Amino acid sequence: MKGPFSSLTLKLPSRFELNDGETVSLKNEDLVKERTFCLRVSPKHVDDLASSLFRVGFKKPSLSFRMGEKYSLSKVLIFPWELHMRIYDNGCIFSHIEVQRKYIQHLLGYVLPSLEESFSIISKFQDVEINYELDKKLRKVLEYSVFKLNAPRFLLPWQPFFVLSAFLVGFNLTKRKIFKR
Repeated sequence: MKGPFSSLTLKLPSRFELNDGETVSLKNEDLVKERTFCLRVSPKHVDDLASSLFRVGFKKPSLSFRMGEKYSLSKVLIFPWELHMRIYDNGCIFSHIEVQRKYIQHLLGYVLPSLEESFSIISKFQDVEINYELDKKLRKVLEYSVFKLNAPRFLLPWQPFFVLSAFLVGFNLTKRKIFKR
């Protein structure tokens, strides 16, 4: 499938004040690591939050690598991008935006952490805070860095390649059995 596809512009806090009064400044290479920031809800509301997210269209993603989370949920935001949230028992939520997993480009690094998008969705259902390094609550954002997530020029769905490969392997095995007789 050939583009053009929508690019996304995302903001991440690059300079902020923590609850203890400390001011933190981060470089871009630290900002693009998904675990730099954690959205946090009360651990006792994790199941309720997941139920609410299912009701608004989030689904369990297929072919997702488990990383110890209780829930792994994703939802298409705007073609070809999806928001993927990992929700942990302790109430910590890591999220990122990536190419939809039905395309091979999903595996090729078109991904950025998501704070504002996830925060705006979660805050409709639960009280949520933004933490730095898991447990340091942000009091105030002083400056943002802006990132552009450029869409691939074309998208290759992986399913036709998988079906064709399975067919060719099956055909090859059948052919070998016939000629061995």
